[in-house]
Amino acid sequence: MTYPKELMERKQWVNWRLIPDKDGGKDKKMPFNPVSGKGAASNNPATWTDYATAADAVERYGFTGVGFMFSKDDDFVGVDIDHCYDPETKTFNDTAKAIIDRQPTYMEFSPSGTGVHLFYRGKIPGSGNKNTKTGVEMYEHTRYFTMTGNKLDGATDIIAVDNGTLKWIHETYIRPPKRKKKRSQKNTSVQLTDDDLLELAKNAENGEAFTKLWEGEWQENYASQSEADMALCCKLAFWSGKNKEQMDRLFRQSGLFREKWDKRHHASGATYGEETLSKACDITEDVYAPGGDAAVFEYKGQYYRKRIDNIYLLTNFVFMPVEMIVADEETQLTADLVTVRGETYRLTFMTTDFANQQKFKNALNKRTIALSYTGSDGDLELLKAYISELDWPVKKGVKAMGVYEHEKEMVFVSMDGAVDANGTAVDDIIQLEKYRSIDSTILSAKPLTAPQLQKLGEKLMSYNEPAKTVSILSWICGCFIKEHLRKRNVKFPHLMLIGEAGSGKSNTLERVIMPVFSRAKIIAAGQTTAFTLMKDAASSNVIPMALDEFKPSKIDKYRLDALLNHFRNSYDGQEGIRGRADQSIVSYELLAPLVVAGEESADEAAIRERSIELLFSKKDLKPVGYRTTFQELCSCTDLLGSFGHSLLNIALKTTINECYSWYEEALGCFSKELPSRIVNNLACMVTGLRLLEKLCKSLGLTWHEALPYNLEHCTNYIEFAAKEYLLDGGLSNKSVVEQTLEIMSRMGLDPKSEYTLCDGDTVLALRLNPVYDKYTKYRKDYAVVGETLTYAQFKKQLAHSDYFLESNVQKRIGSENRRVWTLNYELLKARCDVSGFEITEIEPL
Repeated sequence: MTYPKELMERKQWVNWRLIPDKDGGKDKKMPFNPVSGKGAASNNPATWTDYATAADAVERYGFTGVGFMFSKDDDFVGVDIDHCYDPETKTFNDTAKAIIDRQPTYMEFSPSGTGVHLFYRGKIPGSGNKNTKTGVEMYEHTRYFTMTGNKLDGATDIIAVDNGTLKWIHETYIRPPKRKKKRSQKNTSVQLTDDDLLELAKNAENGEAFTKLWEGEWQENYASQSEADMALCCKLAFWSGKNKEQMDRLFRQSGLFREKWDKRHHASGATYGEETLSKACDITEDVYAPGGDAAVFEYKGQYYRKRIDNIYLLTNFVFMPVEMIVADEETQLTADLVTVRGETYRLTFMTTDFANQQKFKNALNKRTIALSYTGSDGDLELLKAYISELDWPVKKGVKAMGVYEHEKEMVFVSMDGAVDANGTAVDDIIQLEKYRSIDSTILSAKPLTAPQLQKLGEKLMSYNEPAKTVSILSWICGCFIKEHLRKRNVKFPHLMLIGEAGSGKSNTLERVIMPVFSRAKIIAAGQTTAFTLMKDAASSNVIPMALDEFKPSKIDKYRLDALLNHFRNSYDGQEGIRGRADQSIVSYELLAPLVVAGEESADEAAIRERSIELLFSKKDLKPVGYRTTFQELCSCTDLLGSFGHSLLNIALKTTINECYSWYEEALGCFSKELPSRIVNNLACMVTGLRLLEKLCKSLGLTWHEALPYNLEHCTNYIEFAAKEYLLDGGLSNKSVVEQTLEIMSRMGLDPKSEYTLCDGDTVLALRLNPVYDKYTKYRKDYAVVGETLTYAQFKKQLAHSDYFLESNVQKRIGSENRRVWTLNYELLKARCDVSGFEITEIEPL
């Protein structure tokens, strides 16, 4: 079997196996990784391989066959036509014939022998890719075809470039034009006014006959006037819905009315007119209904429900579609609701607003009490179906404002729309209104010119110590490519500005960092909740979430736990989970960069390692040059906004692969003795500086012409800041065990009964059991904050540390032999401050 060269050259091949359905349904064609023999994923190219490997794996693993994965990185479009071929008669159905004859390309039978797969080069036009009625499906990525190599007669060996065929297939078989609903008459009606009834009757297909009767001209077509009376009454019965009162009122206005109409004409006492009206209603089978066969229809600016022989009002308004935004999990509809009085209200609905009449009414009442819905839950289901068939302009919806890969290019999506790298509007993607929380006017700022960047660049690195200014600038730049890095599973660090009151950290956050993102809102850390943290973090992947007044010792435990959990989860890329009253679960993708200012850092080492931590002090403000530059920078708010817009434009022109190559290069710039998580964070910072370097080049500037320190010096400043502020001058954060031993060393333990230094003061012998009990009491008595472990956990972690020697061994302490744990004291005191163990006499606490 042979396949087109274009497919054979790509590493997008998998295997597949037919798996029986557990519930007895249709068997499933599951994709498998030809290399590992495990499951393959349509969104993970690492589970695909070349054709030769896939073909060989069929026999090696006993797979059913090979398959080809469609990817965003190629321009292949696959068309699948199910159940279109009869092997016995060797004939195709009309749909398959039309598509096959439209444009020659590579075509093959599916494994069942009853379907056909066709390949084209192009892209799917419009939205929607499947129609179960026609059996036609169309895919361009995150799907795969099971391949057979069983070519159709007339199929080519190459894949044809689309010449309009895909659009024709899509419009004809995927999303054909909606048919107008036919009208038919049933014994239901909407009450028309007299004027409306006469206008409709005279303008109907048989309007001329009605007009003649109305004007009293009956002689040419009827043998008697009584026959003409009956004919007009039958027409009135049709248009009025057999409303005898209206029929009588109108007949009296017609040219056929005469005195006979009111004369008694029957033994029962009924008049001629009453008898004629009754008979006309009896012999008239159908009546006029504006909606035809539709269960819901629009009439005179309102929606009505038709049910068997009854018609009733549903709304006092109609929908005028503005846009439909379709996201992965839900859809948002924006419409102008026009009332019968001509008032217009623009409302936005989520699909969940149509779940029941109460939710729908709540949505209607958001801004006004002028909108009314009087139907039931069942009526709402029918109204929802009617509304869905209106002509909606469809856009793709995203939850977070920020950078996305869309149609093979990077775009920035906000609540006001989307733009590409050239600043051109992209009309078919927008942020869902429901998820708008973090906002920004970054697109309103004018991009920087070269002279402006030269003016700003010097200031951005000169308003404080270089270790701080360079770290802050690199983090700011990194925010614009955070999403690029996330796509390659790179974790982006938080920025922590820590220091005493009045040291300038909050001013730096408010006057330097946030203006770059054209955002002013900063939230007090102590006022947050788990929900507000998740909601904000899920609303942006570029514009940072800013928290101030972070003081762990003064924040209540509930809020502090929520903050610390958020710090961990947002760095690790985990989702935030929140339950709702109806027992459903809402998940939030925590995407926003995070910057925090406060007087204290988090005690947990794991959280500190997830951050770029900078220590501010009042002495930073003493140099006159720093203060002057900071004041100048504070007056450049518009220029900082322009800087942010320019960085965004360059980020949109940067591919994910280019960004990742910067990151990989940066990993080798730092000491190999640093923890891997710290190195990752620092590499992200250098990657941000590489984006800044690209901005300089785009403006015709070298790095040196725009900024005072070269890239190598900036890298050194970033590493110095990490060692000095985060690692306290060392190469790693202190573990919980090391922090615990530090506290024990200052507890005033008795060197004659609780511990001793032996083997030339190189080994610490510690009676762990009684000392740990004393330690837990000490923490409580002296309100020592920070992480603590249970005794069992402490022993386990201590036993696995590299300074652990032995446990439960006999050592002489004072005048007695005791069971102790022994530790390498030389290594321990190199890691942390345990000098208190060197005191030979007990000192009062």
